Amino acid sequence: MAEPALDLMAAFYAGEGYPFDRERSAALIRQFVAEPCFGDFFLIQWNAEVVGYAILAYGFSFEYGGKDAFIDELFIVDSHRNRGVGSAVLDGLSEHAKHKGIQVLHLETEAYNPKAKALYLRKGFIDRSRSLLSRVL
Repeated sequence: MAEPALDLMAAFYAGEGYPFDRERSAALIRQFVAEPCFGDFFLIQWNAEVVGYAILAYGFSFEYGGKDAFIDELFIVDSHRNRGVGSAVLDGLSEHAKHKGIQVLHLETEAYNPKAKALYLRKGFIDRSRSLLSRVL
């Protein structure tokens, strides 16, 4: 799984202008999949072709009544966008999360990506007009 996942991550990060360190990402994938309590890593296949990946990271929320999950990364290659793949993946992630007892899914999107935001809103995600703040430790 590591090599296809790393190639997809490299494409995603390049497209978004994020820094990418292949060795660091490989180590993070190994760490993540070694601990099931962290979440699930999915390679997305469409017609037997790997066309993306998704990372579902688990957490806990008192506000939302228990287990929650963050769709930490979701990437579909350009050639398979606007063809229903993302919509199907979101449905699959939602069903998977329900089976895991997750109460709520969270995700974020870049402000400059209105197509992604429109898809998420159509799939039932709500913009709660909150700001996600982060502090790197």
